[in-house]
Amino acid sequence: MSTPSISIVSGTGGRVSRLGAIGFVGAAAGALSAILLLVYPPQVAPEAFSFPFDATGFTAIQVFFALQHVALMLMFYALLRSRAVGTSRLARWGLWVSLTGMGLTAVVEIFAITAAHAMVGDPLYGLVSSLYGIPTLALGVGLVLAGIGVLRAKGWHGPARFLPLLSGVWIFVVLLPALFGTHMMGRIAICLWMVIFAALGWVLWRGNEQGKLGN
Repeated sequence: MSTPSISIVSGTGGRVSRLGAIGFVGAAAGALSAILLLVYPPQVAPEAFSFPFDATGFTAIQVFFALQHVALMLMFYALLRSRAVGTSRLARWGLWVSLTGMGLTAVVEIFAITAAHAMVGDPLYGLVSSLYGIPTLALGVGLVLAGIGVLRAKGWHGPARFLPLLSGVWIFVVLLPALFGTHMMGRIAICLWMVIFAALGWVLWRGNEQGKLGN
């Protein structure tokens, strides 16, 4: 079985830099949205799927989430085209799995709008909640594999080379347990996860070929 063919380009300009910038903005917006969900005055009961928003606000935020996930997909593609991946098949396959997972998550975000009026115990509430499971697991596995591949490729040096792996490990060690906890725990875990992605986007945008900032 052949692996996807991806040309390697510089991380200091061109498409990689532009897509890294988009990913940085998307991740930063994601972190801010997590904070918004913590401080926004509840418009519905905590048992509502749309909490803390009413149906209109929930629809708007779900569309935003879908677009934000697309921005992160573009960042994954930038990483795939960067020197960080090099010739590592593991990193390439991991990133393709990650792209698939994030893409499916974006689709689920839009479908979740159908549950805007659902309450705990409603079949639709349970269905939509369960749909996030497989994409999230795919995203976590893909990022872990990509992160290991990046470390093996040795195309990046310095702390930045650990960011892809950290973003994947975070899903299993922090994010998933937090999502099964309180609303606050889940939002904080997502916010910090987005900070990791923002750092990755910044390196792709502003870093050099070795994944370092500055000269």
